[in-house]
Amino acid sequence: IIVFLGYQIGSLPLLLALWRSVDNSPNLEKSDIESFMASPDFAAFGINTNLGLTLMLLLFIAALVVFFFVFRPIHQREFKTLSTSGSTIKWNKVFFAFFVWLGLSLLMEGVGYFLSPSDYSFSLKLNTFIPLLILALVVLPLQTSFEELFFRGYLMQGFGVMNLSNLLALIFSGLFSASLIYLIGSDLREFLNAQIDSYEIYPLVRLSLIILFFSIFFPFLRKVAKIILTQKTQVHNYKIFPLLVTSILFGMVHSANPEIEQFGYGTMQTYYITAGLLLGIMTIMDNGLELALGTHAATNFVGAVVVGYDGAAINTDSLFTSHALNAQAMTIGFMLLAIIFLIILKYKYGWGSFNEILAPIHKPDEEVALRQFLGDKEKLDHS
Repeated sequence: IIVFLGYQIGSLPLLLALWRSVDNSPNLEKSDIESFMASPDFAAFGINTNLGLTLMLLLFIAALVVFFFVFRPIHQREFKTLSTSGSTIKWNKVFFAFFVWLGLSLLMEGVGYFLSPSDYSFSLKLNTFIPLLILALVVLPLQTSFEELFFRGYLMQGFGVMNLSNLLALIFSGLFSASLIYLIGSDLREFLNAQIDSYEIYPLVRLSLIILFFSIFFPFLRKVAKIILTQKTQVHNYKIFPLLVTSILFGMVHSANPEIEQFGYGTMQTYYITAGLLLGIMTIMDNGLELALGTHAATNFVGAVVVGYDGAAINTDSLFTSHALNAQAMTIGFMLLAIIFLIILKYKYGWGSFNEILAPIHKPDEEVALRQFLGDKEKLDHS
């Protein structure tokens, strides 16, 4: 909740810039801001694309800053424990993943260009490209790092230490709540439109109803899950559950992206969830977040700097623009690249079997851990 508030604070400069454009232009109206949220077009508001990208990134930077400062006092843990199981972040892994995935992504784009060069247009504007390149190398990784730290770091660890019965209740409560909101969404918006302008109030009402439905479903489903999972075992959870939950959530938070409307909900959700699975699998197999950090940064770098496409969430003056993106082919190509990339990483870092993602998470023996901690502390005091 606190991170979400930080995200909202980060959106204020963007909203102020949009409102200023509306006030200064007779051709723009308040409703154009709502249209912008569905399909960002900074040119329509007279905003430079690099400035627009910066304003968009401020949402994530603000969320990251808030996340950084509230994590330690709340959880009594170092922030770096979200990204590594070692004493320091392994930057060599971050850069290896970045450059290898960058190369594979460029290879796929090259194949697309070779098959249909007429679908691409080239445009190099040095006055906008150089600042864009600097933004993509310095600021854009902050956005991708926030998403990785929150999803593959914070949430994956959180769901991993959650009792299986609680986690299953959480999953189904969320599904039931979201389904109800989906079913009544259009009627709810129509009702609100009849009472008041729903642009400001609808998101808040929708969020309030989700919280209400969730608070009703969760206690009931938790009792049901505890009755079903009656076996007494040291198995606390299974790695596959945090992997699936965070990947699905990763897809859901991208549901507002303009690509959803343009290329279809099913196709783009398959792409986003597959991306979440790729990033989650490498995080589990490597027991750290470094590879996912580099991979995600490379993905957004290609989309922002090298090859953009009409209707993309990241609207920049990239070197190439694709005017006829085949979303299904892109998703299939991404899946093939993901498999190749995981095989490369497996042999590079000596991973074991991919069955590791199905492995159980054993509940820690707190007495053993306490004795070990006291023993280590005694040795340290003695030395």
